[in-house]
Amino acid sequence: AGLAVMGQNLALNIAEKGFPISVYNRTTSKVDETVERAKQEGNLPVYGFHDPESFVNSIQKPRVIIMLVKAGAPVDATIKTLSAYMEKGDCIIDGGNEWYENTERREKAVEEKGLLY
Repeated sequence: AGLAVMGQNLALNIAEKGFPISVYNRTTSKVDETVERAKQEGNLPVYGFHDPESFVNSIQKPRVIIMLVKAGAPVDATIKTLSAYMEKGDCIIDGGNEWYENTERREKAVEEKGLLY
């Protein structure tokens, strides 16, 4: 989740290595741009989703979601949105640059739902 420069390039790099990957971004044009770029760069296995429920449900269980979104409130909003569709044992990897106290707070919050962070 999160398809700015870092998120988009990480997704394409993973797909280039032969791993299918689902992508999601709050701004749907970023999803379309990433899927189009994947086609242009060798028909890479990138699957775009415009809604969080379909995105989460597209991932094999136990799910691992790599999140690269702007630090602060956008991280909290993305976790809240995605975790609504996640199940016990699923994992969120926050690849952003964040203040450690926020990371610890988020870890405790998702652990209450049985998620890993």
